Amino acid sequence: MKKLNWKRVTSTVLAGAIMIASGATGFIPALAGTAYAAPNQKAHIKDFDTFAAQCEAMNQIDLEDVGDMPGRVVRTEVVIDKKADSKYQSVYFKKRGHSQGIPTPELEYFPAHCLVEGYVTPHVQFSMMLPPVDNWNERFMLAACDAWCGRVGPEMPVPGLNSGFATLTNNGGHYSRAPFDGIWAHQDMRAREYFAHKANHVTAQVGKAIAEAFYGEKPKYSYLAGFSKGGNAGLFAAQRYPTDFDGIISKAPVVHYNAKNAAGFTWTALAVHPDGKNPVIYSDKLPIINKAVLDACDAYDGLVNGVIDNPNICDFDPAVLLCKPGQSEADNECLNEAQVEAVAKQYQNPTTADGTVYFEYPMDRGSEFDWARANLPVRGSDEKTFSLTGAATGLRYMVTPDNPGPGYDWRTFDYLENLPAMNEMAKILDPDATDMTPFKEAGGKMIIVHGWADAMITANMTKDWFKEVRDEMGAEVVDDFAQLYLVPGMVHGSGGTGPYVFDAIHPLMNWVEKGIAPTQLMMEDEPGSTPLRRRPEFPFPAYSKYSGKGDPNKAESFIKVTD
Repeated sequence: MKKLNWKRVTSTVLAGAIMIASGATGFIPALAGTAYAAPNQKAHIKDFDTFAAQCEAMNQIDLEDVGDMPGRVVRTEVVIDKKADSKYQSVYFKKRGHSQGIPTPELEYFPAHCLVEGYVTPHVQFSMMLPPVDNWNERFMLAACDAWCGRVGPEMPVPGLNSGFATLTNNGGHYSRAPFDGIWAHQDMRAREYFAHKANHVTAQVGKAIAEAFYGEKPKYSYLAGFSKGGNAGLFAAQRYPTDFDGIISKAPVVHYNAKNAAGFTWTALAVHPDGKNPVIYSDKLPIINKAVLDACDAYDGLVNGVIDNPNICDFDPAVLLCKPGQSEADNECLNEAQVEAVAKQYQNPTTADGTVYFEYPMDRGSEFDWARANLPVRGSDEKTFSLTGAATGLRYMVTPDNPGPGYDWRTFDYLENLPAMNEMAKILDPDATDMTPFKEAGGKMIIVHGWADAMITANMTKDWFKEVRDEMGAEVVDDFAQLYLVPGMVHGSGGTGPYVFDAIHPLMNWVEKGIAPTQLMMEDEPGSTPLRRRPEFPFPAYSKYSGKGDPNKAESFIKVTD
């Protein structure tokens, strides 16, 4: 990164920043509310006037030559005692913590911070939250956007901020409607490239520069945390920009991104909406579907607990739910033929009319808990499923370089016919490289987490790619810098039938900064749950298994197994 231009920052504010930074603390506990999330936050900030002046001074820093692309700060604001917009937003502070591996309580107030908003050319908007200097842990974090991005999510940086990181997020390089609006990508390869990986790279550069200007010293370490597209971003960072981050948390990444959008979304959407519009099944059928799956497969792992440890050995056939005489489909006692077929296709590889398989990653048995809104519409809601909107807008605007655009009947898309064009697009959208030697040599560390109950993308895709990485680089080499955890019962974002709250940031920091590799991640239920389950998970290829004795809600009842 080029040297920061300090010429517009006043010497008075800089002197204050350096003086305060010299007393900054180091390690900050994740759940301590370090950035003052309670009301009357001003009273807790040492030398508030200097903090406010520092924040205002960020309006004047020059970001034109600090990175690969010029940028600019547009506005700053001292955020004190700002209440969450709604109960929904408070809950999402916590949920973002679940999906980023940074446990965060449900917060009524934003943690106190200096908000810096700006952009990097061509169209990457960013928002950065800087904790008061006494609470800064001397580290930078990028909280990567998810779905198809398109907005600067105000909840996204809060877990990192609350744990003391100077935290930045961005809009992926475009403005669009969440979660799966692809119109912005129409005939715009540069926008797609920024969405794929460049937006995170260029905003990481300016984010580190802003942190240096604000605190008077460079961050000692840099981290990235994200899930789904944000998890995908973590893989891209390690593969294309190996020195951007010292540590990466990647949850539920989508390795074969273009094929998932073109094949996975489309197959699922047409199974549920054969005419492209009207669903044959709604999410109110999920309880009986999931119960039937559990009846068939829950005991395979030696513990009947509502969690399927390994869906790959589950042979549930939804035909058992076909209505029998005396049963009522309207009362959700069973499924009609169209519904059985729709459910069966969720678990099947997409095929052509002659039976040729063209995509090998269908939904897993046990993921039904996560199907509502993702694959099956909610009765009475006008909201389209993620798979339906993703299929239509993706095929029209994103999955091929010369995309067809408005009016294209996405139901007619021929996957095999378009495969060469899709492969060209995959070179931009897919973080599927299997040699990450530069990241390893730079000292980078990565923790990847994927749940076996994920309805958006199966953990099998991540597992298969990770196995390829180990085959390419050597298992011992990979174990030195990257770990994969496959978690039974965990859904795509926040939630699951098994314990799904985990702290990955502190194990990652210990690995990066002290050379202590994690030996496990502890999965837990949310605080206050009854019972409160705890279960260790181990780095792939190992996994946890119930020992056959002891309280299944306690961690010590599970053992490490390697086949």
